[in-house]
Amino acid sequence: MNAREKTPIDLNKWCRYIVNAGHITATLMILAHVIWYFAARSVLAWPPDVYLRNWIILPAIGFFVLNSCVEMCVRSTRFPLLAKEYLSLTLFIIFSLYLTLTHDIAKVLLCSYILPIFASTIFSNVKLTRRIFFMSMIAVLLLGVKIYFAGKLDSEMLMEIFVACFMFLCSYLLAKVLIRYGHDNLAAIISSHEEATKNELAFLQAQIKPHFIYNAINTMVSFCYTDSERTANLLVNFSKYLRLVFDIDHKSMMVPLEREIELIKAYVEIEKARFGELINVEYDINPELLDMEMPSFCIQPLVENAIKHGLCKKACGGTVLISAKKNEGSVIINVNDTGVGMSAEKLDKLRNSESANEGVGFFNVSRRIKSWENARLDIQSTDGEGTTVTITILDTIA
Repeated sequence: MNAREKTPIDLNKWCRYIVNAGHITATLMILAHVIWYFAARSVLAWPPDVYLRNWIILPAIGFFVLNSCVEMCVRSTRFPLLAKEYLSLTLFIIFSLYLTLTHDIAKVLLCSYILPIFASTIFSNVKLTRRIFFMSMIAVLLLGVKIYFAGKLDSEMLMEIFVACFMFLCSYLLAKVLIRYGHDNLAAIISSHEEATKNELAFLQAQIKPHFIYNAINTMVSFCYTDSERTANLLVNFSKYLRLVFDIDHKSMMVPLEREIELIKAYVEIEKARFGELINVEYDINPELLDMEMPSFCIQPLVENAIKHGLCKKACGGTVLISAKKNEGSVIINVNDTGVGMSAEKLDKLRNSESANEGVGFFNVSRRIKSWENARLDIQSTDGEGTTVTITILDTIA
């Protein structure tokens, strides 16, 4: 996957921005002719009715139809992104062609072809920029043909066209350099982000709270004197928990959902040994989703929070329900607890927090979900009734 494919920028949105700029440009061109029509009516080179028809009404209709068609294509989900990029940029080539074919101030208007060349750098595609460059060159050649048949093609005009073509070439080369520079920068940022993610995983692994290990060992020691079989089961679960925590592929940083569930089950069994009937955990997992790849440590911290801050703070304990289901083209993962819940004020702080001050576990999971393409995290809670954390993943991932 190249840097262009990995970019977090919504290129569809930028296509719409360019089309909106086209609407504004067309409006300004027509407005300029309207102002000239009323301000300099006595010195117009054409009769007023001809000027009104040929320079205001017909261009206004043409630009409106052109912009509307391009906008419909750009907003449609049926067109591929590359086609939308070509259409949005070609819009400005057509504007430049219209200006140069209908006006004699070619020295100034020839430079307008540079705009779509530089605008194409937004999409970080050298092939696209190269083709926009060639389209601009063809448009200039059409201008030369028009001037030739009008009998105005002298040595000065030839020089102007030659200089314009040279400027286009320089613009293309500069745009190409900018794209390459952007790709290199983006690649460096992506590499840095991946390295930071690996460091974050190492930090999360090191963040296994010492008191959890201490309590787990103490629990096992206490059972040694009363229930050796249960101690053996606890040791198996504790060993399994540590293995699943530390045995992560640092290259992909992804694990199957099944592995995350195994980690949760091992953790829950250890906590059940301490808190007994206060903790009840249920699972409702679609078997078809067990092989789904997801970032590690995305569900277990949520379950840990549900037990620690929800069930254990309630005198009678409660239940944590972990579910994973398909729903209308998406995968929905829920961690629902019947614990103490939280107030609306605390919930709002947790949702909008940009640091771990309001909740380390939720904050870390939120960051990992945000780095996962087409996934989002939401939390709902009612004070005294419980909390539900939802991870939604588009089916393109699952």
